[in-house]
Amino acid sequence: MPHYNAYDSFKTKKSMAKKKRAKDKAFGKSNSNTEEKLIVKKANNPGIVIEVKYNDVYVLYDDKIITAKLRKGIDVPCNKMLFPGDKVVISDIGNEEYSIDNLVKRTSLLSRVHKDSTRQNDVGISKEIAANIDIAVIVVAAKEPPLHSKFIDRYLMVLQNSNIPSIICLNKCDLVTPDEEKILDVYRNLEIPVVETSTLDKTGIEKLKEYLKGKQAIFVGNSGVGKSSLTNAIMDEDKIKTSHVSQKSKRGRHTTTASKFYVWDDDSAIIDTPGIRSLDVSDFEPQEVQDYFQEFQGWSEKCKFSNCLHYREPENLCMVKQGVKTGAISKSRYESYIKILKNELSI
Repeated sequence: MPHYNAYDSFKTKKSMAKKKRAKDKAFGKSNSNTEEKLIVKKANNPGIVIEVKYNDVYVLYDDKIITAKLRKGIDVPCNKMLFPGDKVVISDIGNEEYSIDNLVKRTSLLSRVHKDSTRQNDVGISKEIAANIDIAVIVVAAKEPPLHSKFIDRYLMVLQNSNIPSIICLNKCDLVTPDEEKILDVYRNLEIPVVETSTLDKTGIEKLKEYLKGKQAIFVGNSGVGKSSLTNAIMDEDKIKTSHVSQKSKRGRHTTTASKFYVWDDDSAIIDTPGIRSLDVSDFEPQEVQDYFQEFQGWSEKCKFSNCLHYREPENLCMVKQGVKTGAISKSRYESYIKILKNELSI
């Protein structure tokens, strides 16, 4: 991540501490003695977690799916400790029962944070989604639900913060208009791969497979964009429950209720996640948000103030604003950035 000049030493320390916590979490570090007892650096022939319920873990192990529980002495619900994509050490304890003895140290852990307005101070609630992700596919739809670039921008922030490479998949591409193509061109110009697909006639499915081959991938996006339908198309099966968009609200129904793991080829898997209707990024510090808008780089270095937020500063002193004015920086991306500062970070 690019270096920036912090405007306040206190906030710099706070930001660095937050990043360290996020990194420790992703790599399986924890202050919890329970988790520390469970984690190992590597293992031979580990199982892969494909689904987690309260105290049951479904694991792909020796080419079959087994049900396992955490070993004795780990008094924590499975769904608080393990997530799809985790690699685990399995013991056969007889009578077709299996024990999870250890968790292999993670390479990444993707979380989402959403605001719970029912709680005091509108607190953010973190929910882990999946582990050990090689690539993320941000799935959007041309129509129903409509394509919103601001949602893409938020997901890009979350994924970049977790060091997970990402691509954009426009599903329902048979409904695409020039307006949607203009939105996607912004990301193409940022060298973010964009794949257009339709599960009706299998358009783009083979191209999408090329990006996912040999990787553990995750599909993320709003409800109703077709993540489960895409998974069905890639697996060439029709086993994953799908649903249509609500005609009243034009918002997707939550068909997938928990992250699930699907193997579609050798060393190739997809984690299908529940659709979400909002994505909170309020955990980021104001000064670091611009680091996730790569097109600001080069321009921000020439701003009059080293701690410029490109927000309330005069236009003649902010080169990022100048870049937006000349069209060198996408206006929609800049608006996403400002919305995050105003609405999420309340500055």
